[in-house]
Amino acid sequence: MNKKMTLPQTMLITLFSIIILWAIYNVPGLSILAIGVSALFVVIATLSDSKGILVSIMMVILGLVFLINPVYIFDICLNFVIPGIIIGIITKNVLNYKDDNKYNPIFMGSIAFTLGLIANYLIAKYLFDINMLEEFTSVMKIQLSTQIDAIQESVSTLTSVSNITEESILQTILNIMPLILFSRAIILAILTYFLAIFTLKKIRKINLKETLNEIKFSRFYLPGNAVLTSFILYILIMLLEILNIPLYTDLILVNLELIFYILFLIQGISVAIFFAKKWLKTGKIIKFIAGIMAIFLLGVMGISILGMVDSIFDFRKVKSCELT
Repeated sequence: MNKKMTLPQTMLITLFSIIILWAIYNVPGLSILAIGVSALFVVIATLSDSKGILVSIMMVILGLVFLINPVYIFDICLNFVIPGIIIGIITKNVLNYKDDNKYNPIFMGSIAFTLGLIANYLIAKYLFDINMLEEFTSVMKIQLSTQIDAIQESVSTLTSVSNITEESILQTILNIMPLILFSRAIILAILTYFLAIFTLKKIRKINLKETLNEIKFSRFYLPGNAVLTSFILYILIMLLEILNIPLYTDLILVNLELIFYILFLIQGISVAIFFAKKWLKTGKIIKFIAGIMAIFLLGVMGISILGMVDSIFDFRKVKSCELT
Protein backbone atom coordinates (compact mmCIF):
# COMPACT_ATOMS: atom_id res chain seq x y z
CA MET A 1 0.00 0.00 0.00
CA ASN A 2 1.40 3.34 -0.97
CA LYS A 3 -0.52 5.71 1.24
CA LYS A 4 -1.64 5.45 4.86
CA MET A 5 -4.58 7.11 6.52
CA THR A 6 -3.63 10.25 8.42
CA LEU A 7 -4.33 10.56 12.14
CA PRO A 8 -7.12 13.18 11.68
CA GLN A 9 -8.81 10.88 9.17
CA THR A 10 -8.55 7.97 11.59
CA MET A 11 -10.06 10.09 14.35
CA LEU A 12 -12.90 11.19 12.09
CA ILE A 13 -13.84 7.61 11.20
CA THR A 14 -13.58 6.62 14.87
CA LEU A 15 -15.87 9.51 15.85
CA PHE A 16 -18.40 8.31 13.28
CA SER A 17 -18.16 4.80 14.79
CA ILE A 18 -18.79 6.20 18.29
CA ILE A 19 -21.92 7.96 17.04
CA ILE A 20 -23.17 4.67 15.57
CA LEU A 21 -22.44 2.84 18.84
CA TRP A 22 -24.28 5.47 20.84
CA ALA A 23 -27.26 5.17 18.48
CA ILE A 24 -27.27 1.37 18.83
CA TYR A 25 -27.22 1.67 22.62
CA ASN A 26 -30.24 3.98 22.62
CA VAL A 27 -32.11 2.18 19.82
CA PRO A 28 -31.52 -1.62 20.17
CA GLY A 29 -33.26 -2.17 16.84
CA LEU A 30 -30.19 -0.71 15.15
CA SER A 31 -27.92 -3.47 16.51
CA ILE A 32 -27.37 -4.79 12.98
CA LEU A 33 -25.19 -1.70 12.44
CA ALA A 34 -22.61 -3.17 14.83
CA ILE A 35 -21.25 -5.15 11.88
CA GLY A 36 -20.65 -1.83 10.15
CA VAL A 37 -18.65 -0.66 13.17
CA SER A 38 -16.45 -3.76 12.91
CA ALA A 39 -15.93 -3.05 9.21
CA LEU A 40 -14.92 0.55 9.94
CA PHE A 41 -12.27 -0.67 12.38
CA VAL A 42 -11.04 -3.10 9.74
CA VAL A 43 -10.54 -0.08 7.47
CA ILE A 44 -8.78 1.84 10.26
CA ALA A 45 -6.42 -1.04 11.07
CA THR A 46 -5.74 -1.68 7.38
CA LEU A 47 -4.82 1.90 6.49
CA SER A 48 -3.43 3.23 9.78
CA ASP A 49 -0.23 2.62 11.70
CA SER A 50 -0.06 1.32 15.28
CA LYS A 51 -0.37 4.86 16.67
CA GLY A 52 -3.60 5.45 14.76
CA ILE A 53 -5.03 2.12 15.94
CA LEU A 54 -4.18 2.89 19.58
CA VAL A 55 -5.71 6.37 19.34
CA SER A 56 -8.82 4.85 17.80
CA ILE A 57 -9.26 2.37 20.65
CA MET A 58 -8.74 5.06 23.29
CA MET A 59 -11.26 7.32 21.58
CA VAL A 60 -13.90 4.58 21.68
CA ILE A 61 -13.33 3.89 25.37
CA LEU A 62 -13.22 7.56 26.40
CA GLY A 63 -16.06 8.47 24.05
CA LEU A 64 -18.41 5.90 25.57
CA VAL A 65 -17.36 5.68 29.21
CA PHE A 66 -19.24 8.84 30.21
CA LEU A 67 -22.36 8.05 28.19
CA ILE A 68 -22.89 4.29 28.32
CA ASN A 69 -23.01 1.42 30.80
CA PRO A 70 -19.51 -0.09 31.31
CA VAL A 71 -20.87 -3.56 30.56
CA TYR A 72 -21.86 -2.34 27.10
CA ILE A 73 -18.39 -0.89 26.50
CA PHE A 74 -16.78 -4.29 27.18
CA ASP A 75 -19.40 -5.91 24.98
CA ILE A 76 -18.70 -3.57 22.06
CA CYS A 77 -14.91 -3.61 22.37
CA LEU A 78 -14.54 -7.38 22.77
CA ASN A 79 -17.22 -8.42 20.28
CA PHE A 80 -16.77 -5.86 17.51
CA VAL A 81 -13.91 -3.36 17.89
CA ILE A 82 -11.01 -5.70 18.69
CA PRO A 83 -12.06 -8.42 16.19
CA GLY A 84 -12.37 -5.69 13.54
CA ILE A 85 -8.87 -4.44 14.31
CA ILE A 86 -7.45 -7.98 14.16
CA ILE A 87 -9.11 -8.57 10.79
CA GLY A 88 -7.74 -5.22 9.61
CA ILE A 89 -4.17 -6.00 10.64
CA ILE A 90 -4.29 -9.34 8.80
CA THR A 91 -5.91 -7.63 5.80
CA LYS A 92 -3.00 -5.18 5.69
CA ASN A 93 -0.57 -8.12 5.49
CA VAL A 94 -2.68 -9.77 2.79
CA LEU A 95 -2.66 -6.60 0.68
CA ASN A 96 1.08 -6.13 1.14
CA TYR A 97 1.91 -9.73 0.23
CA LYS A 98 -0.22 -10.73 -2.73
CA ASP A 99 0.72 -14.42 -2.55
CA ASP A 100 -1.11 -14.84 0.78
CA ASN A 101 -4.56 -16.38 0.96
CA LYS A 102 -6.78 -13.31 0.64
CA TYR A 103 -9.39 -14.94 2.87
CA ASN A 104 -7.12 -15.53 5.87
CA PRO A 105 -8.69 -12.49 7.61
CA ILE A 106 -12.00 -14.37 7.67
CA PHE A 107 -10.57 -17.42 9.43
CA MET A 108 -8.51 -15.41 11.92
CA GLY A 109 -11.48 -13.10 12.40
CA SER A 110 -13.67 -16.08 13.26
CA ILE A 111 -11.24 -16.98 16.04
CA ALA A 112 -11.20 -13.35 17.22
CA PHE A 113 -15.00 -13.14 17.33
CA THR A 114 -15.20 -16.44 19.25
CA LEU A 115 -12.53 -15.47 21.80
CA GLY A 116 -14.08 -12.03 22.15
CA LEU A 117 -17.46 -13.52 23.05
CA ILE A 118 -15.86 -15.91 25.56
CA ALA A 119 -13.85 -13.06 27.13
CA ASN A 120 -16.98 -10.93 27.32
CA TYR A 121 -18.80 -13.76 29.10
CA LEU A 122 -16.00 -14.20 31.65
CA ILE A 123 -15.69 -10.46 32.35
CA ALA A 124 -19.45 -10.07 32.72
CA LYS A 125 -19.60 -13.04 35.10
CA TYR A 126 -16.63 -12.34 37.35
CA LEU A 127 -16.39 -8.54 37.15
CA PHE A 128 -20.04 -7.47 36.91
CA ASP A 129 -21.70 -10.62 38.36
CA ILE A 130 -23.78 -11.13 35.22
CA ASN A 131 -24.14 -14.70 33.99
CA MET A 132 -25.04 -14.37 30.32
CA LEU A 133 -25.39 -18.14 29.88
CA GLU A 134 -27.98 -18.35 32.67
CA GLU A 135 -29.87 -15.40 31.20
CA PHE A 136 -29.79 -17.08 27.80
CA THR A 137 -31.06 -20.41 29.16
CA SER A 138 -33.84 -18.75 31.21
CA VAL A 139 -35.11 -16.87 28.16
CA MET A 140 -34.91 -20.02 26.06
CA LYS A 141 -36.86 -22.02 28.68
CA ILE A 142 -39.71 -19.51 28.64
CA GLN A 143 -39.88 -19.45 24.85
CA LEU A 144 -39.57 -23.22 24.49
CA SER A 145 -42.20 -23.85 27.15
CA THR A 146 -44.68 -21.68 25.27
CA GLN A 147 -43.92 -23.32 21.94
CA ILE A 148 -44.08 -26.88 23.32
CA ASP A 149 -47.43 -26.23 25.01
CA ALA A 150 -48.82 -24.93 21.72
CA ILE A 151 -47.51 -27.98 19.83
CA GLN A 152 -48.87 -30.45 22.39
CA GLU A 153 -52.31 -28.85 22.24
CA SER A 154 -52.40 -28.99 18.43
CA VAL A 155 -51.11 -32.60 18.14
CA SER A 156 -52.32 -34.10 21.43
CA THR A 157 -52.90 -37.45 19.74
CA LEU A 158 -49.17 -38.02 19.26
CA THR A 159 -47.73 -39.63 22.40
CA SER A 160 -44.13 -38.99 21.37
CA VAL A 161 -44.63 -35.23 21.61
CA SER A 162 -45.34 -35.45 25.34
CA ASN A 163 -41.80 -36.70 25.92
CA ILE A 164 -40.36 -33.48 24.55
CA THR A 165 -39.56 -30.97 27.27
CA GLU A 166 -37.85 -27.61 27.32
CA GLU A 167 -35.03 -29.19 29.37
CA SER A 168 -34.30 -31.80 26.71
CA ILE A 169 -34.31 -29.24 23.89
CA LEU A 170 -32.21 -26.84 25.93
CA GLN A 171 -29.69 -29.58 26.68
CA THR A 172 -29.44 -30.33 22.97
CA ILE A 173 -28.77 -26.63 22.29
CA LEU A 174 -26.09 -26.56 24.98
CA ASN A 175 -24.49 -29.70 23.52
CA ILE A 176 -24.02 -27.98 20.17
CA MET A 177 -22.98 -24.64 21.70
CA PRO A 178 -19.49 -24.85 20.07
CA LEU A 179 -21.24 -25.10 16.70
CA ILE A 180 -23.46 -22.11 17.54
CA LEU A 181 -20.45 -20.02 18.60
CA PHE A 182 -18.52 -20.99 15.47
CA SER A 183 -21.47 -20.29 13.16
CA ARG A 184 -21.94 -16.85 14.71
CA ALA A 185 -18.22 -16.10 14.42
CA ILE A 186 -17.80 -17.20 10.79
CA ILE A 187 -20.89 -15.28 9.67
CA LEU A 188 -19.75 -12.11 11.45
CA ALA A 189 -16.23 -12.48 10.03
CA ILE A 190 -17.49 -12.92 6.47
CA LEU A 191 -19.89 -9.97 6.66
CA THR A 192 -17.30 -7.74 8.34
CA TYR A 193 -14.52 -8.59 5.90
CA PHE A 194 -16.46 -8.14 2.69
CA LEU A 195 -18.13 -4.95 3.95
CA ALA A 196 -14.66 -3.61 4.76
CA ILE A 197 -13.37 -4.64 1.32
CA PHE A 198 -16.32 -2.84 -0.28
CA THR A 199 -15.46 0.28 1.74
CA LEU A 200 -11.78 0.06 0.80
CA LYS A 201 -12.72 -0.14 -2.87
CA LYS A 202 -14.54 3.17 -2.51
CA ILE A 203 -11.42 4.89 -1.14
CA ARG A 204 -9.79 6.05 -4.35
CA LYS A 205 -6.61 7.58 -2.95
CA ILE A 206 -5.00 4.19 -2.34
CA ASN A 207 -3.62 2.11 -5.17
CA LEU A 208 -5.21 -1.21 -4.21
CA LYS A 209 -7.84 -1.62 -6.88
CA GLU A 210 -6.23 -4.59 -8.62
CA THR A 211 -5.75 -6.57 -5.42
CA LEU A 212 -9.13 -5.62 -3.94
CA ASN A 213 -10.98 -6.57 -7.11
CA GLU A 214 -9.62 -10.11 -6.74
CA ILE A 215 -11.28 -10.46 -3.34
CA LYS A 216 -14.75 -11.77 -4.08
CA PHE A 217 -16.99 -14.19 -2.24
CA SER A 218 -17.26 -16.26 -5.43
CA ARG A 219 -13.49 -16.94 -5.13
CA PHE A 220 -13.59 -17.90 -1.44
CA TYR A 221 -11.79 -21.09 -0.47
CA LEU A 222 -10.78 -22.81 2.74
CA PRO A 223 -7.13 -22.62 3.82
CA GLY A 224 -4.83 -25.61 3.44
CA ASN A 225 -6.32 -29.03 2.81
CA ALA A 226 -9.59 -28.87 4.73
CA VAL A 227 -10.60 -32.42 3.81
CA LEU A 228 -7.33 -33.89 5.07
CA THR A 229 -7.57 -31.78 8.24
CA SER A 230 -11.09 -32.95 8.97
CA PHE A 231 -10.06 -36.58 8.37
CA ILE A 232 -7.07 -36.30 10.73
CA LEU A 233 -9.18 -34.71 13.46
CA TYR A 234 -11.79 -37.43 13.01
CA ILE A 235 -9.14 -40.15 13.40
CA LEU A 236 -7.70 -38.44 16.51
CA ILE A 237 -11.12 -38.24 18.15
CA MET A 238 -11.86 -41.87 17.32
CA LEU A 239 -8.49 -42.78 18.85
CA LEU A 240 -9.42 -40.92 22.05
CA GLU A 241 -12.68 -42.86 22.16
CA ILE A 242 -10.86 -46.19 21.70
CA LEU A 243 -8.50 -45.27 24.56
CA ASN A 244 -11.57 -44.50 26.75
CA ILE A 245 -10.36 -40.99 27.53
CA PRO A 246 -13.28 -39.12 29.19
CA LEU A 247 -13.42 -36.07 26.94
CA TYR A 248 -17.04 -36.27 25.68
CA THR A 249 -15.77 -37.55 22.35
CA ASP A 250 -19.31 -38.06 21.01
CA LEU A 251 -20.18 -34.39 21.50
CA ILE A 252 -16.81 -33.28 20.13
CA LEU A 253 -17.28 -35.45 17.06
CA VAL A 254 -20.82 -34.17 16.40
CA ASN A 255 -19.75 -30.53 16.71
CA LEU A 256 -16.66 -31.13 14.58
CA GLU A 257 -18.69 -32.78 11.81
CA LEU A 258 -21.23 -29.97 11.81
CA ILE A 259 -18.52 -27.28 11.80
CA PHE A 260 -16.80 -28.78 8.75
CA TYR A 261 -20.22 -29.26 7.17
CA ILE A 262 -20.82 -25.50 7.49
CA LEU A 263 -17.32 -24.67 6.20
CA PHE A 264 -17.79 -26.83 3.10
CA LEU A 265 -21.29 -25.38 2.70
CA ILE A 266 -19.85 -21.86 2.57
CA GLN A 267 -17.27 -22.91 -0.02
CA GLY A 268 -19.98 -24.76 -1.96
CA ILE A 269 -22.10 -21.61 -2.10
CA SER A 270 -19.12 -19.62 -3.37
CA VAL A 271 -18.49 -22.29 -6.07
CA ALA A 272 -22.14 -22.16 -7.15
CA ILE A 273 -22.04 -18.34 -7.37
CA PHE A 274 -18.77 -18.47 -9.31
CA PHE A 275 -20.08 -20.79 -12.02
CA ALA A 276 -23.52 -19.12 -12.12
CA LYS A 277 -21.89 -15.76 -12.85
CA LYS A 278 -19.51 -17.35 -15.36
CA TRP A 279 -22.27 -19.15 -17.26
CA LEU A 280 -24.52 -16.09 -17.34
CA LYS A 281 -21.64 -13.92 -18.54
CA THR A 282 -20.74 -16.33 -21.36
CA GLY A 283 -24.38 -16.94 -22.30
CA LYS A 284 -24.45 -20.61 -21.30
CA ILE A 285 -28.07 -20.52 -20.15
CA ILE A 286 -28.57 -24.30 -20.38
CA LYS A 287 -25.70 -24.96 -17.99
CA PHE A 288 -27.03 -22.25 -15.67
CA ILE A 289 -30.53 -23.78 -15.60
CA ALA A 290 -29.08 -27.27 -15.11
CA GLY A 291 -27.01 -25.99 -12.20
CA ILE A 292 -30.06 -24.40 -10.57
CA MET A 293 -32.02 -27.63 -10.97
CA ALA A 294 -29.13 -29.66 -9.50
CA ILE A 295 -29.04 -27.37 -6.45
CA PHE A 296 -32.78 -27.80 -5.90
CA LEU A 297 -32.52 -31.57 -6.27
CA LEU A 298 -29.43 -32.10 -4.12
CA GLY A 299 -30.27 -29.45 -1.51
CA VAL A 300 -27.97 -28.11 1.18
CA MET A 301 -26.14 -31.42 1.56
CA GLY A 302 -25.25 -31.39 -2.13
CA ILE A 303 -23.84 -27.85 -1.90
CA SER A 304 -21.70 -28.90 1.08
CA ILE A 305 -20.38 -31.92 -0.86
CA LEU A 306 -19.63 -29.60 -3.79
CA GLY A 307 -17.56 -27.41 -1.48
CA MET A 308 -15.70 -30.44 -0.13
CA VAL A 309 -14.90 -31.74 -3.61
CA ASP A 310 -13.83 -28.26 -4.75
CA SER A 311 -11.41 -28.03 -1.82
CA ILE A 312 -9.68 -31.12 -3.27
CA PHE A 313 -9.80 -30.49 -7.03
CA ASP A 314 -10.03 -26.66 -7.11
CA PHE A 315 -12.58 -26.45 -9.95
CA ARG A 316 -12.27 -22.66 -10.13
CA LYS A 317 -8.44 -22.72 -10.18
CA VAL A 318 -8.41 -20.02 -7.49
CA LYS A 319 -5.62 -21.63 -5.47
CA SER A 320 -3.37 -21.96 -8.50
CA CYS A 321 -4.00 -18.27 -9.31
CA GLU A 322 -2.75 -17.35 -5.84
CA LEU A 323 0.54 -19.14 -6.54
CA THR A 324 1.29 -17.51 -9.88
